[in-house]
Amino acid sequence: MFLAGFSITAHCDSSWEAFLKSPDKDALLKLESSIARSAQSCRWGNLANPDVAPTKVQNTQLFKLIGQGNESAFRAALLVSRCLDGGELGDFNRSAGMFFEEQPLAFLQIIEERAIPDSQLKHLLTMLPLDTVDDIDRKIRVLEKRIDLLNKIDEDSLDATKRGFSFLKKEKDNLDRIKKQSPRSSD
Repeated sequence: MFLAGFSITAHCDSSWEAFLKSPDKDALLKLESSIARSAQSCRWGNLANPDVAPTKVQNTQLFKLIGQGNESAFRAALLVSRCLDGGELGDFNRSAGMFFEEQPLAFLQIIEERAIPDSQLKHLLTMLPLDTVDDIDRKIRVLEKRIDLLNKIDEDSLDATKRGFSFLKKEKDNLDRIKKQSPRSSD
């Protein structure tokens, strides 16, 4: 029984390895055919998740590609996003936000195509790069940049544009309020 589980994990691991060597549309199709059915059963805390999800090292590679604007990598991560939790999920969301900055229209089209729920879309757009953690002004600038990118998209038919704008605006308004209440802002 252990060997059967091991072979599934080894097969999945090799599928991700092959995808990451050449993260393009063809490799994505092969990855999808290899893991799509099992990925549907992913849930937080499910012991079978490692049979589908990339390893920690592969996650690092995958998230870097996403942040650089690789559409196939973003699509691949969405396949297994339900398998991610904790830090891995946060890293995915941050890289997805950077993907949005690189390819806003493609991001929105994928969100529509995959029928990503509001709860996930909000995190994909509002999780900010780690270098903004202690810098509220930088956080606000990143959110303003993302809002500006949405405003430049002429694709009115994309519901994700309106939903995304709402999430980003609320997040920015919240940060503006916090900044205004901060003792530093009165200096």
